[in-house]
Amino acid sequence: MPKNIPSYDLPTVLKGPDPAPLLALNFGFARARVLSTALELGVFGELARAPRTSAALAGALRCDGEAVRRLLDALTELGLVAGDDTTGREVTELSRACLVEGGPGFLGDHFAEVLAQWDRWGGLTDLVRSGRRGGDLGEPGARGSHRGMFGGAFAPAARAATAVVEALRPAPVGRVLDLTAGGGEWGIALAVSDPSARVTAHDDPALLVGARARVEELGLLDRFDFVPADFDRPPFPDASFDTVVMAHAGRFAGPATTERLIQECARVLRPGGTLLLADVMRSAPGEPTLSRSMLDLSLLVNTTEGGLPEPDEYLTRMEKSGVTAKESVTRGLVTALTGERR
Repeated sequence: MPKNIPSYDLPTVLKGPDPAPLLALNFGFARARVLSTALELGVFGELARAPRTSAALAGALRCDGEAVRRLLDALTELGLVAGDDTTGREVTELSRACLVEGGPGFLGDHFAEVLAQWDRWGGLTDLVRSGRRGGDLGEPGARGSHRGMFGGAFAPAARAATAVVEALRPAPVGRVLDLTAGGGEWGIALAVSDPSARVTAHDDPALLVGARARVEELGLLDRFDFVPADFDRPPFPDASFDTVVMAHAGRFAGPATTERLIQECARVLRPGGTLLLADVMRSAPGEPTLSRSMLDLSLLVNTTEGGLPEPDEYLTRMEKSGVTAKESVTRGLVTALTGERR
């Protein structure tokens, strides 16, 4: 028998594990590209306006008819488009909520940000061999260059923030600083929890534009201030806030920068005030990881120092900054730790 040609024992093969999950995993990159192409072409927006055949859609998009038909068939298989060329193609409920630009749950910018990591993921083998990391996703000053990552997933982020705040019940929160405001979800959740709260959203100006738009849509604009970011020295006096929240920054920035940012949070927090640190953190042994391991690997690929922290790492940094730990809440992937400024 020629070398490198496997020898098959049919009964053994038939009784072995089903390789279908591996085959599906190996083809995952293609599914991501199908979604990306549909977003780039505006497929979901066109179908949201009115159902149409693949030929009619191809005409509207100025694309090849046969290629559009096959793309729509793939999107139907993925549950993102419904119907056929007899009844007309239309968006599903999920696509209308999350993939039609202009809607409150639109995730297209976030997906585009993730797909932009395509080439970096292509170098994963070399990274694992060498350990040489790169990417600016973890630099606080670069947050505005990654709006899809830090401000492009408002709907799921707001859901998580609201669930955490409702569990903690921190009212009254008083004067709030949202240090890494992103899409505005944490400041909004805290403002809703306390009708007397006054929130200062601090982040890159490119992110504050989106946060301000959402705050205005929710009728909360008169209770918010928006301050362009200075992450080296946030431009606020000592002890000037009752509540400070820093969300989804530490895992990107890495240990040293996270410690410095927590020290700044403590500096601007009044004695007796509340610090709220929210992030995706490592799960305890035996607990479900959900997608934490893939997120941790993503931070290896796209940042120079980032990685999922242990909750104890945050607690240690809080203590060093003069903050005594209090409550901890986990909702889905997000863990929130609170503490009181001594």
